[in-house]
Amino acid sequence: MKTVITTVVSIATVVGLTIFGVKLLEANAPEAEKKQRLEATPVVEVEVVSKGDLEFPLESEGIVVASRETILSSQVGGRLVVVDDNFEIGATYKKGHVIAEIDTIDYQAAVAQAESTLADAELALIQEEARAQQAERDWKKIGGDKPASDLVLRIPFLTSAKARVAAAIAARDKAEADLARTKIVAPFDCRVRSVNLNLGATMVPGAQLGTIYDPNNLMIRLPFSLDDYAQLPEKADVTLSADIGGKSYEWEAEMMWELGAVDQKTLSSFVLAKIIANNDHPYRFVLPSPGIFLNATVKGAVLPGVIGVPRSAIRGRNQIFVLNGENKLELRELMVARQTADHVFATQGIADGEKVILTKFDMPIPGMTLQLEKTDEKKEDNNQSN
Repeated sequence: MKTVITTVVSIATVVGLTIFGVKLLEANAPEAEKKQRLEATPVVEVEVVSKGDLEFPLESEGIVVASRETILSSQVGGRLVVVDDNFEIGATYKKGHVIAEIDTIDYQAAVAQAESTLADAELALIQEEARAQQAERDWKKIGGDKPASDLVLRIPFLTSAKARVAAAIAARDKAEADLARTKIVAPFDCRVRSVNLNLGATMVPGAQLGTIYDPNNLMIRLPFSLDDYAQLPEKADVTLSADIGGKSYEWEAEMMWELGAVDQKTLSSFVLAKIIANNDHPYRFVLPSPGIFLNATVKGAVLPGVIGVPRSAIRGRNQIFVLNGENKLELRELMVARQTADHVFATQGIADGEKVILTKFDMPIPGMTLQLEKTDEKKEDNNQSN
C-alpha cells in the first residue's frame, strides 16, 4: 500500500514540476520584434502622347499595261497581196502606215459599176426634170386657172428619179470606201504584239491579221485596301519604281480615275494611273515595258487629329494602360486608324497629353497606385557624377 502511495506522489510531483517549468518558460520567453509591413508601389515608365496630323505614303503595286490595244482586221474580204516586210512581233509603225493590202480588182470593178449606175441615174433625173417642166407649160395652155395634179406635173416621177440618184451616190461611196478598206493601216503609233495572218492568206471580213498596242501610252492598275482607299487624296503624286539589272528606275504617274468596284476576294479597290516618260533613263527604260511589275508609292494622304502611341505600350488587342492624374492605373481600348512598325495612331481611347505606360509588369489591376519613374533626377545624378 505504501508503494502505491509513494508512486502516486512521485508522479504528481513530476507533473507539477513540469507544469511549473512550462509556466516559467512562457513567462520569461523573449518577445519577437514586430515590424510594420511596407507595401512596394510599382515604378513605371511613361510617355506623354500628343495629337497631330499624320502625313503618310500609301503603298501599292501593279503590272504595266497599254492604254490602247486592238486587233488589226479587215472590213472587206480578199487575198492578201501586200504585207509589210517588218510585220512581225515587236515591229513598230507610225499612225497611217500601210501594213497590208487586199487584192483590189473586185473592188475597183465595183467602183466602176457604181459610177456607171450613178451616171444613168443622173441622166434619168435630167430627163425627168425636162419632162416635168414641159408638163407644167402644157397644163398652163390647156388647164386654164385650174390647179394641176402632181401626176400631171410628173412630181412622183421626179421624186423617184432623185431617189435613184441618191441611192447611186451612196452605192458609189460604199464601193469607194470598200476599195479604201483593202488597205489595212496603223490606226495609231503602235507595236505589234502578235501576228495571225500573212502574205497570200485569204481574209474574210472581221478576220484577225494581228494584235497591236500603243507603246507610248501606258497605265497601271493599283489595288488599295479599303482603309488605304479611304485615305487616297483626290490629286496625288504617284511614284513607280523597279530594280532592273542591279539599277533602280523610277517613273512618275498621274491618277486617271477609280474603277469604283470592290474586289470581293481581296476587298481591294483599284485606281488607274497614267505613266509619264522619264527622259533621264536610257531609251529602253524611258517608259517601262508592258507586263513589267512595279512598286507604287502615293504621297499626300493625311489623317487629321490622331494620337501616336508607341507599339511597345500596346497590350492585347489594341489596349493600353494609362497613368491618370492621381497616379492610378486605367485600362483603355484604342480605335486604331493606322499602324506602323513603331506606332499605332488612334482616333479614340486616348487624349492629348495623357501618360501612356510603357513598363510591363505582372497582374496589373485597374485602379492600383503606381509611381512615376524619375528619369530627370537620374539624369541629374549621372551628370553630377561625371
